[in-house]
Amino acid sequence: MMKLSLVSVSGAAVLAALSGACSSSTQPSGGTASVTTPTPMVPAASAQIQNAAQPITLIVKNAVVTQSSGTTYLFEVATDAAFTNKVQTKGGIAENSSGQTTVVLDTLPAAKDYYWHAQATGGGTAGPFSPPSKFTVGPAVVISSPAPISPLTGAQVPTRPTLLVANAARTGPAGPITYKFEVSSTSAFTSTVLSVTVSEGVNQTGYIFQTDLAVNTTYYWRATAIDAANGVSSTPSPINSFTTQQPSQAQAIATQIGIVLWPGAVPTGAVGHATMGNDPNFGAGWAPQTLYYAPQGVYFPSPDSEMLRLFDLLDRGFDPQSAIDWMNGNGYPTAAVWYPPPEKAVIGLHYVYLASRGKVVTNSIWDIVVRVE
Repeated sequence: MMKLSLVSVSGAAVLAALSGACSSSTQPSGGTASVTTPTPMVPAASAQIQNAAQPITLIVKNAVVTQSSGTTYLFEVATDAAFTNKVQTKGGIAENSSGQTTVVLDTLPAAKDYYWHAQATGGGTAGPFSPPSKFTVGPAVVISSPAPISPLTGAQVPTRPTLLVANAARTGPAGPITYKFEVSSTSAFTSTVLSVTVSEGVNQTGYIFQTDLAVNTTYYWRATAIDAANGVSSTPSPINSFTTQQPSQAQAIATQIGIVLWPGAVPTGAVGHATMGNDPNFGAGWAPQTLYYAPQGVYFPSPDSEMLRLFDLLDRGFDPQSAIDWMNGNGYPTAAVWYPPPEKAVIGLHYVYLASRGKVVTNSIWDIVVRVE
C-alpha cells in the first residue's frame, strides 16, 4: 500500500510566497537580493517646464532592496514612451540615504516632449524600470535689452520725470512682456529709490513718477524686459543718469492739469528764457481755464499740451521756428505757424496766438501771453 507524505508549510512562508507573486520586484532564481521599482516624483507627470529652467533634475523615491548596500540607479530619457530614441542615459547614480535619489540632466533641446524612467540595481540584481513619465520643455525665447530713449545721461528733468525705452526685440514665441524700471542714487545700484514693473506699451514703454524726487539731485536708471511666462529676462539696459531741477513753468501747469509734458523725447536747454504773461489787458492768461472761440462757437481748454510744449521750448532758449521744427521732428506734430515781426510776431495755433507782450523780446526773455484769435 502506497504511503502519502505530508509536508508542513508555515503560514509565514505562504504569505511570503504570495507577497513575492504580487510585488513589483526582481529576484533572480539563485540571487541574493530583491529590488522593487523606484517611484518617479519630479518632474510630475505631464509637467510643463520652461526652457530657461534647465538643467532639469529628476527625482525618484528609492526602490526597496533587500540587500541595499551599494544600490545604484539608471535614469533614461527618450523622445518616445517606448524608449527607442534615447537622448540621455545617466547610470551608476549612487542611492541617496534621504529616501530619494536625484540626477541632473544635461540641457535638452527646447520645445519637445520627453519621457523618463529609472531602474535600481542592488546586490547584483537589476530591478524593473519605473513606468515612463512625460514632461515637456517649453520653447526657446531670447529677449534683447531695451534701448533707453529718455532721459539720457546729462538730461535736466523735473522732479517727476518720465522714463522711456524702446521695446525689446525678442526671438521665439515670447509671452507677454513687462519692464522693470530701476532708479538709484548710485551708478552701482547698491540701493534703489524706485523699482517698478509695468506692462509693455506700443513700440515704447515708459513710467511716469507718481511722487517727487529730490531737487538738484543726480539719479541713475535702467530697465529690464521680462517674459515671466517663459522665465526669461533681458540683460538690463545701459545705465543713464539725469539730474532733477525745480519744475519749469510749463511743467508745473502740465502737472496741474494732468498731462505729461514730454512723454517721449525731451528737449535740451535750461529754462529761464520766457515768462508766462498773465496780464488780462494783453491776453487770456496761462491759468487753466475754458475759453470760447466765437467764429466757430467752440469752447476749448487752455492751455493744452501743444501750447505748453511750445512755451517750454521758448523757455529753454529755442526761437519760435526752431521750436516748431523741433516738435515736428521729435514726435510731437504741431500745426503751429510762426508769423515773424514786424507784422505780427506771434505763433498761430488752432484758436489762439502765443504772442510776446509789448515787444518780441525784452532783455533776451520772452514774455508770452495767450490771445484768443
